[in-house]
Amino acid sequence: MASAAGAGPKGGWYYGWNIVAACILSQVACNGLTYNAYSLFLRSWSEELHTPISLLQLPIAGMGVMCALTSPFIGALADKTPPRRIFAFGLLGMALFMVGISFATATWQLIALYAGLVPFALGCATAIPANALISRWFVKRRGLALGLSAFGIGMAGVVLPPIIAAALPAIGWRAIWQAGALLTVVVVLPTVLLIIRNQPTEKEGLHYLSGDGAAAADHGHGHGGPSTLGTRDVLKRKAFWLLIAAWLPIMAINGGVGQNLAPYAASHGFSTDMAGALISVFSLAHLVATLGLGVLSDRFGNRIPFAGLALVVAAGAATLAFGSSLPLAFIGAALIGLGGGWATLLAAGMAAEFGAEGFGRAFGLAMAFIPISALVPFAIAKTQEVTGSYAPALLGVGVVVLIGGGLILLLKERHHGQLTAAEKEAALDEVVPTPIA
Repeated sequence: MASAAGAGPKGGWYYGWNIVAACILSQVACNGLTYNAYSLFLRSWSEELHTPISLLQLPIAGMGVMCALTSPFIGALADKTPPRRIFAFGLLGMALFMVGISFATATWQLIALYAGLVPFALGCATAIPANALISRWFVKRRGLALGLSAFGIGMAGVVLPPIIAAALPAIGWRAIWQAGALLTVVVVLPTVLLIIRNQPTEKEGLHYLSGDGAAAADHGHGHGGPSTLGTRDVLKRKAFWLLIAAWLPIMAINGGVGQNLAPYAASHGFSTDMAGALISVFSLAHLVATLGLGVLSDRFGNRIPFAGLALVVAAGAATLAFGSSLPLAFIGAALIGLGGGWATLLAAGMAAEFGAEGFGRAFGLAMAFIPISALVPFAIAKTQEVTGSYAPALLGVGVVVLIGGGLILLLKERHHGQLTAAEKEAALDEVVPTPIA
C-alpha cells in the first residue's frame, strides 16, 4: 500500500475542491433569501401584512424547530444515500418554497412555508449532507474544506443584502423571491448535480494522499470501515455535549442578531442602505471566520478556537448593547458576525470525534438542539418592543456564550501532528479498497 501511495501522481488539482465549490453554491442558493437577507423584508412584510416585527420572527423560529425534528433523519440519510439525490430534492424544494413566499398574503402563510416546506428541503441541500460529503473526500485539510463549505452561508450574506436593499423599492419583495426560485432551478441545480460525486476515485485518492499540496494535520480518530455508531452511542460521548454547549449559544446570538440587524439599525436612526451595509459587514465577518477557523482547526484543533470565538462574540454583544453610534454598530455586527464560524468548528469537532462514516448521524443529532435557540430572534425583538432597548437580551445571551466558551476547555482532543505511515495507509484504504482474493 505504501508503494502504491508513492506511485501516485504529483501535482495537479484535487477534485475534492470541486465538491467544496458545489456545496458553497448550494448553500448560497438556499440560505441567501431564506436566512441571510431575511431582516430586509421585515419592514415590507410588517406594513403589507399588518403584523408587528416580533411576530414576523416566528417563521424563523418555526423553521428552527422543524429543522431540529428532521435533522437526525437527514443526518442518517446523508451517510447512506447518493448525494446527488439528496441535493436535487433539497434544491427543488427550496425553489418551490421561494415561489410560495412570493405569493404569500398573510403572516400564517409565511410561518407555514418556513416551518412546513423549508426544514427538509434546506436540510437536504446545505450543511448536513455537504459536511458529510466533504468528510468523505477529505482526511487532511478537513478543517479548511469544511470552512470553505460554510463559506456559502456567509457569501450570500455579503453579496445579496446590498443588492436586495437597492432592488426592494424598485421591484418589490415578491419579484425578488421569484427571481431567486428561477436562478435556483436554471443555474444552481444543474451545476451542483454535474459536479457532485460520492467519493474519490482510486487515482484521485492516491494523489490526495501523496501529492505535494496535501500535507496537513488530521485530527480524526481513525479511518476505518462503516460506522457502527448508533444514536445512543453518540449521546453517550462527553465530547458531543461539550461541543453542543459551546456551539449552541454562539449560534443563538449570531442568528438572533442577524435577524434583527435591520430593525436594530432603524431603532438607532440608521437608513435602509446602512442596514444593508451592516448585514454585509456581519456576513463578511462570517466569511472571514469560516476560513480562518478552518485553518486554526487544522493547526490547533477545535477547543481553543471555540473558546476564543465565544469571547469575541460576547464582546460583540456588549458593544451592540451599549453602543449607539454607527461605527460601534459596525464593530458589534462584525464581532458577532465572526460567530458564524461556529459551523466550521462544530463540523470539524464532530468529524474528529466520530469520523467520516459517523459524521452524518452525529451532526444531524446536533442540529436537533436548534429549537433551544430558535426563539432568540423573537426574544430579542420582543425585548426591544417591551423595554425600548436591545441591551437586556443581548447581555443575557452574551453571558451564556461565555459559559459555553468556558465549558469547551474541558474537551480532550488527540495530539495534533502530521499523518503517520499507519494513518496514511488507513486513509488510503478508505479511498482505495483492498481487492478481495
